[in-house]
Amino acid sequence: MPAVLAYLDAYRSPASLEAPRPVSQDPSTVGLTAFLSRVPAGVPSFAEDDVDEVVDLNQHLVLPGHEPSTFIIRVSGWSMIGAGIFDGDEVLVDRALAPRQGDIVVAAVNNELTIKRLGKVDGHIALLPENAHFKPIVFREGETLSVWGVVTRCLRTLR
Repeated sequence: MPAVLAYLDAYRSPASLEAPRPVSQDPSTVGLTAFLSRVPAGVPSFAEDDVDEVVDLNQHLVLPGHEPSTFIIRVSGWSMIGAGIFDGDEVLVDRALAPRQGDIVVAAVNNELTIKRLGKVDGHIALLPENAHFKPIVFREGETLSVWGVVTRCLRTLR
């Protein structure tokens, strides 16, 4: 029972972020092979041997010209699980993109960075969690929201 309670407490903890790390602007020296065929997540199928291209992860993950404004941040907490962002995941954040409603953003709230979806509640700009155990952060008239950057990718270690 204590393990279950500890899990539930962690599940309800707000997401926090580690210090941003810049993405390397040096070209990658490792090319990964991409295949023409897709791998189905349902019925098993044999992959074809046709090589489509060699993929450079810098070019694949970072918008061209946005290398100086792209950072990697590690997420801590569970407030964004509905968006597929879990505790320990790393997100790519582009500071050059203008945030739009519906974007997942990194924002400064009370001098701390947080990750939430940009939206509205009752006509007011809000930061919306993707976990029903958390409340939106609503900005009333006179309050300002400081968006640090827009999340473009989520990286997860599976092993």
